[in-house]
Amino acid sequence: MTAIPPDIFRTKRFLRARASAARAMLSLEEVESRSRQVAARLLELPDVMRVRTIFCYVSHGSEVGTHALIRGWLAEGKRVQVPGFDLEERFYRPVWLQDFDHDLAPGKLGILEPRRFAPADADADVAIVPGVAFDAQGHRLGHGKGYYDEMLRSFGGMKIALAFDCQMQPEVPATDCDVPMDVVVTETAVYRRT
Repeated sequence: MTAIPPDIFRTKRFLRARASAARAMLSLEEVESRSRQVAARLLELPDVMRVRTIFCYVSHGSEVGTHALIRGWLAEGKRVQVPGFDLEERFYRPVWLQDFDHDLAPGKLGILEPRRFAPADADADVAIVPGVAFDAQGHRLGHGKGYYDEMLRSFGGMKIALAFDCQMQPEVPATDCDVPMDVVVTETAVYRRT
């Protein structure tokens, strides 16, 4: 992995701390209420309505909630992939999910992931991605480990991030290693990369 220039590293660290603090200020009720607003806006997107296969993160803590979204897609008969940790490669990979309540258990980072690692044999049509901070041009700042950038580097479908308004920043610096999002959905807006 290429070293991040010191000025970009410092800016990313500052933005990560600022956005994390803003999200941490949300009460559980606000996270749930705002998550429903984000989900409603996401489900209105034609890009999401027409797809049959979806990769989606399994929300944890104060992230935009995805559990109801995943359960809904499974109930509709859509094929769903979620991140699973590959012990050999030491990275996350998309894994098919059949049953939310029976197939998931706390994994490597305490986040729900498939009990059995069986990598997906095909790409999803769309990827739903978390993050700490974003800008209107789709630049994404994660937790700094590069797991999602690695998973999405060769992904050919649409990449959609879910965020709360408080996570949006005027500008998020990006390097060649950072995979931009095509769309960022918040509780009040949809930002499309131009």
